[in-house]
Amino acid sequence: MLKGQEIVKNRKEIIEALNRAAAAELQAAYRYLYLSHYATGMHGREVAENFEEMAKSEWEHVSTFLKRIIQLGGTPFQKLAEAEKLSYAKFIPPPKDATDWERMLKDSIKGEQEAIEFYSDLYERIESTDPVTAHIVREALEDEVEDEHELANLLE
Repeated sequence: MLKGQEIVKNRKEIIEALNRAAAAELQAAYRYLYLSHYATGMHGREVAENFEEMAKSEWEHVSTFLKRIIQLGGTPFQKLAEAEKLSYAKFIPPPKDATDWERMLKDSIKGEQEAIEFYSDLYERIESTDPVTAHIVREALEDEVEDEHELANLLE
């Protein structure tokens, strides 16, 4: 076992949590990318551009979590179909109306709030047992808080 794995006392629990996080971020990345192409209407372009940027950020989270799972000696989930089962959040489908950017934003805020809750809880649980993962989770938490704020501003 590598020293970087050995110092983590609750590796199995952390690997499971990181797989849940990677699954949720994968779903969020897809959703935001989809919405970036789907949103239309008066404010749809502005909202779509924001969703496109958020999708990129979510893909980065997926990559970071997968890398950390492997560093810890774990195995990331391997089938995309597993993402929905593993995710800490339910996938929120887009509204049927491509001009309903307000619904898109409200649903997205709800998703960001679920992420904030998950990462905040995870950070508290691992802060003293795995400082490397705690750092990664803290950065993800900061991004989700920023995303929530940006989405709320678009609603105003």
